[in-house]
Amino acid sequence: MKVLLATQPTPAAVFIDAIRARAPELELVEYRSSLSDAALADVDVVLAWQMPPGLPSRLPRAGWVCSVAAGVEKLLAPDLAPHVRVSRIVDREQAAGIAQFVVAMALRHARSLELYEAQQRARDWTRRPLSIARHPVAVLGTGAMGGEIAVWLERCGLVVRGWNRRSPDSFETMLAASEIVVCALPLTSETEGLLDARAFAAMPRGGYVINVARGAHIVEADLIAAVRSGHLSGAALDVQRKEPLPSDDPLWSVPGITITPHIAAQPSTETIADQFVASVRALGRGETLPNEVDRSRGY
Repeated sequence: MKVLLATQPTPAAVFIDAIRARAPELELVEYRSSLSDAALADVDVVLAWQMPPGLPSRLPRAGWVCSVAAGVEKLLAPDLAPHVRVSRIVDREQAAGIAQFVVAMALRHARSLELYEAQQRARDWTRRPLSIARHPVAVLGTGAMGGEIAVWLERCGLVVRGWNRRSPDSFETMLAASEIVVCALPLTSETEGLLDARAFAAMPRGGYVINVARGAHIVEADLIAAVRSGHLSGAALDVQRKEPLPSDDPLWSVPGITITPHIAAQPSTETIADQFVASVRALGRGETLPNEVDRSRGY
């Protein structure tokens, strides 16, 4: 089996070493734009972070694309043939790391730590006692990542409800009942721009948004307006529409908005290698492809 690795910005060598240690019989080739059509003609599988433009149409034999991440939207290129199967990695350790990040940001908001950080800068020792945090939280997305986030938030005493497209409550109803909204949705045509001016207006005054999914879930100009108007108290954005975030982007300078450079948690190279090789073995035995994605839904 010939495997093409298109894992940039993570160097393919990291994955090649880990996979070769587990399955030395696999032919592993790092993607380069200079590869000829002949070199690509016999590729069976693509292991990738994103699909380079024009690549799918140059892979006549490929029948499977595996994402090195939980999200697959960067792989679902328009020229990816309908018969090609797509799967993803489910990294429980990564989900726990993301949940830790969400807890940190949620408690920072719930316990008014930004206020005390400002007081420290002003050398102001004013006490403002707070009750234990019991804030209502909506976790948008109830998959592996959203479920882990909900568990960790509940351990901290927050009141958590999950929401997905099959939930009985409408999106607006869920937002209206939630002081903190956490986005853990897959990015699809239905969820892109879901958190916009209308969504922010539905949230209670003083609400807070945490995004650990994809930057395109949020209409950033609408978020900035909602925070600057005082309707929302702020947001924690580990993901942004443009990454790296340009130095002149207005998100950097909005009081109340915390920017981190997509570091909530990183996937484990060992987990990726283990799951990819296990999937290769499963296919070889004629078994179901683990963690296969419904391409019509995008997850």
